[in-house]
Amino acid sequence: MLPEALVASVMRERPLLRRLMAVGAGYCSKPAGQVLRRPQRTHHAIFIYCVKGGGWAELAGRLYTVRAGDLLVLPPAVPHSYGAHVSTPWTIHWARAVGGDLREYLHALGVSAETPLFRLGEDLQLVRLLNELVQALEQSTAFPHLLHASDTLAHLLALMVDYRYDRPRDTSDSVQKVAESIIYMSEHLGEPLRVSTLAALANLSPAHFAVRFKEQTGCSPRDYLHLLRIHRACQLLRSSVLNVKEVAARLGYQDPFHFSRQFKAFQGVSPSEYRKSEVPKAR
Repeated sequence: MLPEALVASVMRERPLLRRLMAVGAGYCSKPAGQVLRRPQRTHHAIFIYCVKGGGWAELAGRLYTVRAGDLLVLPPAVPHSYGAHVSTPWTIHWARAVGGDLREYLHALGVSAETPLFRLGEDLQLVRLLNELVQALEQSTAFPHLLHASDTLAHLLALMVDYRYDRPRDTSDSVQKVAESIIYMSEHLGEPLRVSTLAALANLSPAHFAVRFKEQTGCSPRDYLHLLRIHRACQLLRSSVLNVKEVAARLGYQDPFHFSRQFKAFQGVSPSEYRKSEVPKAR
């Protein structure tokens, strides 16, 4: 990640980089429990390409799951948090960008704070370009290397836009059934939900439902339910005066200690620590 002062200086002095500038890139396997939160607004856009495993992201109060082959886009000026799934932690390539053309690139990709995911599938050419971007930024912060990195990013985004128009979207009946089951989960977080119940609602066998669910979300129905519950717990810890035991009970956890362990596995901190860090102190 390039220093903010350097980015500001380059944007002033180098007109070629004002429209689009790569300011960071990398490759990593994020272990479960490591969560990145950015509640403040930034002018960067972050592009995360998941190549293995899965993860999650929260933007504008909504929760999204990320699976292998997905591009997660975190637009500028949108507070967010994201992390790896507990059962199948992701492996990702990522890039950060600034510039006057970012809004148009995001529009061309069809992504926003409300629709941050774009299905790319497995593609070695995208990985090759992301690696080239990393290498260019690692060489130095001299203008030729920054220009190389930014041109590589432009090529990468253009290729992604091309994929958006060339690759048909999956609008099958099973996609709709899984989406409806997720809505049902969200509306019944405090109840003991079984895979057999969700499968019956989708008019599928439990085995078939579980396979379709994992194909489309990157995790099992049970793991996804835990993810939804932890997401709701975060909202309650931030916005209510319920104690940890009451939050656990509201979300269907009979054992508050089990809830605390589950919460820490996803968020990296205990419920009490999360509340202290997220709720502003009264003055």
